[in-house]
Amino acid sequence: MELLAYFYIGVAAFLVGFTKTSVGGVGILAVLLMALAIPGKSSPGVLLPMLIMADIMAVIYFRRSCQWAILLRLFPAALVGVALAYWLMSVASGVNYAEVIGWVILAMLALDILMTDGLRRLVRGRVLTGIIGALAGAASMAANAAGPIFGIYLLQMGLTKSAFIGTRSWFFLVLNVAKLPFAIGLGITTTQSFTLNLYYLPLILIGAYLGKIFVGYINLDVFKTLIRLAVLAAAARLIIG
Repeated sequence: MELLAYFYIGVAAFLVGFTKTSVGGVGILAVLLMALAIPGKSSPGVLLPMLIMADIMAVIYFRRSCQWAILLRLFPAALVGVALAYWLMSVASGVNYAEVIGWVILAMLALDILMTDGLRRLVRGRVLTGIIGALAGAASMAANAAGPIFGIYLLQMGLTKSAFIGTRSWFFLVLNVAKLPFAIGLGITTTQSFTLNLYYLPLILIGAYLGKIFVGYINLDVFKTLIRLAVLAAAARLIIG
């Protein structure tokens, strides 16, 4: 790889750590940088171990703030979404999944903006929760892009900052570890990519530490606004390509 590619991976590693302990959604920039550094379908597989490392750090920082009742409703459908996306990637590798995911995210953002008490009760219902869980699982497997979908969903739960991050952290740690065998099976995560990730572990740790400090200085309303802006940016990135 060229020197610039290693720089892109380094910035991506820092952003992965930062976003996992602060404002989720901006991690889509890490996806973009990784794609620039490593073109082709291998990019998500190289990024996956970084995400797991950062998830572990976020769980360490916010492990006591997780809302397990929310996660237990989401996990079964999310794992189904992962398996479905794995199958689709195996049989239809030429499909632009990122663009489809981007439009889904925009639809969810519009739903968030137009949210009423009645719609919020519907979102919290079992059927729609299952659909969102499956979408998050599929988006995560196909493009490492479940953060915006899950973020919009969590905004409807009325959580504190720490509960939001703690719940999100546990969700993605479990989901990303579950994705790992599929990524290895597709040949996009290899021993070489694991080794590459270890070189960038210090940047992930620094990013996670600074993210935790940053989120402590912003109030809840600003936090929610930043989440929505990050979601909008992520959707635009996925659609435009």
